[in-house]
Amino acid sequence: MKILTSIPTTLAKLCLMMTLSPLAACASSSATTATPPGTAGDTSKAAAPLAVPAEKHGPILDTHIHLYQVTRPGGVVWPEAKQKPIYRDVLPPEYEAIAKQNGVIGTGIVEASPVVDDNFKVLEMTKGNDFFKFLVAQLEIGSPSFSADLARLAADPRVVGIRGFLWSPKLTLDAKQLASLEELAAKGMTLDIISRGTLNPKDKVEALATAVPKLRIIIDHLAGAKGPTPDPAWVDAVQRLAKHPNIYIKFSSFFDMYNPAATEDDPWKAPTDLAAYKAHFDVLMKAFGEDRLIWGSNWPVVDMGGSLASEIEVAELYLKEFGQGARDKVMYKNAQKFYARHP
Repeated sequence: MKILTSIPTTLAKLCLMMTLSPLAACASSSATTATPPGTAGDTSKAAAPLAVPAEKHGPILDTHIHLYQVTRPGGVVWPEAKQKPIYRDVLPPEYEAIAKQNGVIGTGIVEASPVVDDNFKVLEMTKGNDFFKFLVAQLEIGSPSFSADLARLAADPRVVGIRGFLWSPKLTLDAKQLASLEELAAKGMTLDIISRGTLNPKDKVEALATAVPKLRIIIDHLAGAKGPTPDPAWVDAVQRLAKHPNIYIKFSSFFDMYNPAATEDDPWKAPTDLAAYKAHFDVLMKAFGEDRLIWGSNWPVVDMGGSLASEIEVAELYLKEFGQGARDKVMYKNAQKFYARHP
């Protein structure tokens, strides 16, 4: 778990002495030094002040951000120019500044590009910066080059897993896909997957979890929750998924619930009150419990419907009723365990 033990604060030496739950020793001090979200220093979208003072929250480990440089020679595959709000250079210094202002003590990057070499570009741009603790790479599961590509990536201990079935062929669990997934599990690495709408239907994700029971799987972005009232079919699917102990839910990208479009081409306005999200959160908490929810921001996409600060606000207000222990699990401790390579 070495990659998750370094915290860029004045308490770094103390934290590095801890071998178990290293952030626990730093919780109170790292939180009190953070600038409260919603202040003038927050360069993300303006957000309402927190109802709970930031110094009472505790540390945050953000498990889902994207980094890319659209101005590089040849450009990027994602985002596209039509996605105007996020089609710009999104680089480490910008996120680090915003994150630290909002109590985030470290982050993990999820690669969004289908180009294998883009994984290595992100590793290079964050090399030597312990604030960027891990990378979830993007690979095509079942491809002829999967084993070789995975071996190259796994050579860097910061690479803890992959996100699959986004650009790659549909989830079929054919022999080639199963071989890739078994190899991933054997290396003690994780799988991020999106399941919403027709993309990776939940029955297919269930089948995946059954076929490769040793693979830790996390379904990103609230497992496709939409709107103020949970769809009974979604509730049923979530409850069935929760029966598989190797499936987790990423408590992330809240504002996507209110995106009226199926794309991210144009910004949308999402509510910032907890009541707008609580019904779906309750379904996920009841099904998966405090041990299998893991928070992430989905920055910079989060800015299309709100801001990093306002998403943290909603999460903190919801988790407050479950107590500090549950809050700390969801906001950083569960991530430490899930995103640690242990073959």
